[in-house]
Amino acid sequence: MYDNLTTFISGITVIFGIFGLYLFLKFLSVWKNTDHEIIKARISRSDRFLMKNILVIFIVGLLIVYHNFMEFLGLGYPDFYYGYLSVRYPTRLIAVTELLLALLITEWMMYQWIEITRK
Repeated sequence: MYDNLTTFISGITVIFGIFGLYLFLKFLSVWKNTDHEIIKARISRSDRFLMKNILVIFIVGLLIVYHNFMEFLGLGYPDFYYGYLSVRYPTRLIAVTELLLALLITEWMMYQWIEITRK
């Protein structure tokens, strides 16, 4: 049950990863044509924007640390939840889903940066 869902979420992560690459390239093209003084003024005027960016970076960092901790303990591998008393733990599903969540949050932040750099 968890294998199919894990494979599905991994596929979605790849698709969103490609979309994230597109957003990054779009941001780079917009960034070269913007006046940096205007961006500084927009960011300093919007305290919420800066706070959201700091919070997003912190949350994504925590998700990646949690994922690496799960893999360090061996909880992110199928062998862990197939071998014990025929009880299946969805840890691999959780590990893949948290990476998808980190990617989506990062893409949302990238979209916010594209919006603030537009003329």
